[in-house]
Amino acid sequence: MPSIPRSVLSTLSASAAIAMSTAVIAHDNDPKSQTLPPIYGETVIGGQDGLAGGFDSNGFIFCSQVPINQLGGSGNGSDCWGYTHPSGTNIAIVTMETAVAWVDVSDPYAPNVLYTYQRGGTSSLWGDVKVVGSRAYVVGEGGGSIKTFDMSNVDNGIVTYEGESSSNGDTATHNIASVPQANLIARCGGGSNGLRFYSTASNPDDPEFIGSWNDRYVHDACLAIYPQNGPDSNYRGRIIGFLNDGFNGGSTDTGLSIVDFGVPSNPNPSGTLLSRVTWPGAGYSHQSWHNDDFTWVISNDETALNSTWQMVNITDLNNATLGFTQSIPGSANNHNNYVKDGRLYAANYTMGLRVLDCSNGNFMDEIAYFDTYPESESSGYNGIWSVYPYFDNGLIICSDFQRGLFCIKLDLSPIGYSFPDGLPEMVPSSGTEILVEANIEAGFDIASFEMSYAFSGGSNGTVSGTPIKGGDRYAFQLPASSVCPGEVTYSFEATLTNGDSYPDQSGPYTALVADGSVVAGEWDGTSSAGWTLGLGSDTATDGQWDRGVVEGNNRGDPSFDGSGSGSGQAFLTDIDPSNTNSDVDGGFTTLLSPVFDGTATEGTILSYQRWYDDQAGAAPGLDQMDVSISNNGGSTWQTLETVTQSTSSWVTVEFPIESEITPTAQMRLRFVVGDYDEGSVVEAGVDNLRVFGIACDDSIPGDLNNDGLVNGADVGIFLALWGSSDPTADLNGDLTVNGGDLGLLIANWSI
Repeated sequence: MPSIPRSVLSTLSASAAIAMSTAVIAHDNDPKSQTLPPIYGETVIGGQDGLAGGFDSNGFIFCSQVPINQLGGSGNGSDCWGYTHPSGTNIAIVTMETAVAWVDVSDPYAPNVLYTYQRGGTSSLWGDVKVVGSRAYVVGEGGGSIKTFDMSNVDNGIVTYEGESSSNGDTATHNIASVPQANLIARCGGGSNGLRFYSTASNPDDPEFIGSWNDRYVHDACLAIYPQNGPDSNYRGRIIGFLNDGFNGGSTDTGLSIVDFGVPSNPNPSGTLLSRVTWPGAGYSHQSWHNDDFTWVISNDETALNSTWQMVNITDLNNATLGFTQSIPGSANNHNNYVKDGRLYAANYTMGLRVLDCSNGNFMDEIAYFDTYPESESSGYNGIWSVYPYFDNGLIICSDFQRGLFCIKLDLSPIGYSFPDGLPEMVPSSGTEILVEANIEAGFDIASFEMSYAFSGGSNGTVSGTPIKGGDRYAFQLPASSVCPGEVTYSFEATLTNGDSYPDQSGPYTALVADGSVVAGEWDGTSSAGWTLGLGSDTATDGQWDRGVVEGNNRGDPSFDGSGSGSGQAFLTDIDPSNTNSDVDGGFTTLLSPVFDGTATEGTILSYQRWYDDQAGAAPGLDQMDVSISNNGGSTWQTLETVTQSTSSWVTVEFPIESEITPTAQMRLRFVVGDYDEGSVVEAGVDNLRVFGIACDDSIPGDLNNDGLVNGADVGIFLALWGSSDPTADLNGDLTVNGGDLGLLIANWSI
């Protein structure tokens, strides 16, 4: 049978897991040391854990969110950048207080963390990354020089740390800028520094210092080769820098400097100042980016003029002028912004990502948003840090203080897709009908509406939707599958009368092909029959496994069982409502499941729910829960998962047994939880163990005479039953033999 992906689903904990430990301040009066701690949990997948993952948005499709603990870091998140390997593999690079992570986001609905580098002694909330060629260059306020990472083999899951630049010392750096076409990178700020240039041309693994621009402290820089069709003909082909700078760490005489740094073949790091712009009421000139045709630079101010952008006219680089400031309603502080295809992508702290149309010169209009920080929209330094909108497939990644990495897609289609009956997780081998509602903006009309499908057995095709009375709903007939069990992937696309086509960006969708499920065994906390609660080899002095009604002492243990009932029962580490100090102490305790048959059904699937919490006490976060499986009754064990992250929720784990171990009739699970360090509060639970499989009907829909073929003989039988409710010909089960059934019969016609 096709592999069924292992999934771990949970609700993110709303409680913070650790306190922030930043010890360095970036620039004078930098407020980000006041940020709230991270929110740990499991990876959230769009459509699976809620279509938008619980985040407010408009004009966006939520794909996934990877918390900081899943990225392999701790503390808060900070910057992000992207890289596309020549093979087409898309990589998100995310900096965190203690680490840097590389994540394969080629499938944004299944992000895969490939490599995490621990920053160690150079840890700091402030970490920045840019890419030149196949190398990623990382800097930070925690000191150290430029760290280089080779991504040439990242399509095979390999990222190699090449070390630090040996050139120009180990001082702090606030940001890093790059000119990939010129093999240049530049360290911005750090201490009282301006802009320090390095060449990667001769040795990309050890960038060479070539000089600096030290007129002012440079907080961030946008460096670009001025285009040959740029409006100022005097500087075409030259390296132009748009520098957010000032004195006294950037906060005095703060503004935007425009500097000529020479030509790519012979850069001039000392630069020539062309012009400088400041603005009324300035607080701190933070970061900027040019628009597509180099007529405007869009700058932001981090500590004043909230939710406002400064528009700087750069058609004459020697005489740049301040245009209108552009604002959106709200009081959130500004942070990093970038431009692509006439749109400004602005990371706006507590208000999340805001997208503004900047194709109309000096005027901008907000067209979409995705709020990564639902707790507040007030001023302050929480929520989104940065955004990278430059992947060719339209994927946008965001980095967030509290929630790590977001993968989202812009969806500005005039058509909104919805599914009145929902989308099936399992479809019968005989085929099924899928109802789609197309919510179309006024002034547009649909010319054609199609569903493309592909079965795991190789069959694929396209079917047109049938309009249902009212015009906005369409019925699509997914044909029968010749392979069961199997898998089908399907997607939708509408073409308008003006010729424009708009696919449903939330797709493609996947469903299991099967005709039903067969339960081989179910066990929950209502009975301990077959379970073993504790072994003689256990060392725990308190908190041993127990079974009973979930009480909840507000000390890391649940207040309800896995099914959500407050009066339900489960297996927990010591149930004692009279004693709040009933967690695991002094060692480990073991829970063994009943023996179950892993061969009882075809493609047997195992599912269980677990609870784990280790957020309090003298040494929180240092203990673990080990889950193992045996196929010989417990003589030997194979690790399924090692749980170290507290989720403060019941987590469902589900997977095909054969994906982990050879199924037998003598299978068993083992749950071992322990307090191995200095008296942390460790609580665990297990509930709703389930063993089940899938069933398939060998008959062919439309084969009414059971000769193994669908042909003219079956049509004769079918027409004789037309209009009746005879189940022989009522193939779609709507109690009437009609055109819908005829469509199924024809879809299964024997060739």
